[in-house]
Amino acid sequence: MTWKIGRSGILTISLAISSCPLLAQGAPPDLPHIALLNTPALIYSTRADDPWNQIFHFLFSRRLQVRLSEELPEGAPFLDLGVGTPVSKSLFERDEIGDRAIDPFYPTFSVGFGAMLVLRDPAYPQFAKSLRSALDDNSPRPTVARAMMQSDLWGAYDELSFAFLPDDERALGERRKAVLDLIGRLIRKVALTRDQINALPENYSAAVSQHSFPDLFSKTSGWLEVKWFLPRQHDDEARYRRVTRVFLKPTHPQHDLKKFLNSLPKDDPEKLRDVDGVALITQLILLDSHGNPQPTKLTLESQVRLFEHTPDGKLRTSLKVCEISRKVLLENPGSGGLVPEDDAGPVYLSSGGSYGFAEGHLTERQVREPVQVKLRTRCARCHDEDLGLVRTFAIARPPHAPPVKQLDSAGTEAADFDISEKRKQRAFQGLLTYFR
Repeated sequence: MTWKIGRSGILTISLAISSCPLLAQGAPPDLPHIALLNTPALIYSTRADDPWNQIFHFLFSRRLQVRLSEELPEGAPFLDLGVGTPVSKSLFERDEIGDRAIDPFYPTFSVGFGAMLVLRDPAYPQFAKSLRSALDDNSPRPTVARAMMQSDLWGAYDELSFAFLPDDERALGERRKAVLDLIGRLIRKVALTRDQINALPENYSAAVSQHSFPDLFSKTSGWLEVKWFLPRQHDDEARYRRVTRVFLKPTHPQHDLKKFLNSLPKDDPEKLRDVDGVALITQLILLDSHGNPQPTKLTLESQVRLFEHTPDGKLRTSLKVCEISRKVLLENPGSGGLVPEDDAGPVYLSSGGSYGFAEGHLTERQVREPVQVKLRTRCARCHDEDLGLVRTFAIARPPHAPPVKQLDSAGTEAADFDISEKRKQRAFQGLLTYFR
């Protein structure tokens, strides 16, 4: 294993792992290159030495080697390497600060590699020091800052709660457990009371007023929150630290709403009749000062698709996406912190069924690196080319399916389900010990 600081000031790691798959019981030797950025982003304050900024840096800030899809012309020349779209022959470097609606320690490459990156020297002493400094720091922090920091720490705690592959665990297991303890203590320290959590801002309304997103929560907007089957894949991927809520807008007022909702699973999910749009909202779940998970009104991400059926029977779909920026939220609370995304902007193509950020395509022999495509293309990966597929109803209808249910958008039914699932997890039971 070797470390070096390059001319760009980037801390890089090179791993030497047995190349024999029968002998190696750790991370594979040919994972894409990842580096830690050398300078912390100023997220929680204007001080680079602020331990909260340093913690965010170790959790999120990365330099990645990626491939570009043929939609991004600067990537030419392109090759068909079997990932569903031609990709660049060359590799490109991308700096990711991580100030968006993603989990820490990305990319995991399914073996926890993003976490191992900060547990090796020389990163580990600095990371542990930043956690200890935050535990000793009694500077006042806004409640919304404490909420976001706890959410990020909780994601890190979940990732570190499970041992690595045997070789990696032998090398890093003690450090993993030491950092896990520091994070558990800090999660408890920054926890808000239940009243403080209830008083956190409802920030989606800022996206409605400032960026023309539909007013999903208004009783007069025509949008309905619905559920059919739980859990949802998004929530399972986040290990139930967040809740996704599904909304749809009927084209016409429905005199028999139950009949209309229950017709949706029987309809063609690619072209739902009498539906003008669907939306998915992701909101935060937090631990209160007693360790009880609580739903919040803080939206991390919004994805909205609006449908238009043309006279020739085709479907035109417009796409609106916004994502949280902690920095924007803290510097300008009135903005809600939700930043619109251009549907032609570069994002990472999802790897298989995973929603992990910047994951490599490790099942593809010729492509291991993350692949950048346009946002609309990534959405089409799950929702078909015209973005008309509504996955909530795109499953084989079981013999005794429950009815489709309208939820009270002012309530917390979807979040309550996720909280009940979270309470069953071993990692959560371990985290509770810090609150007792």
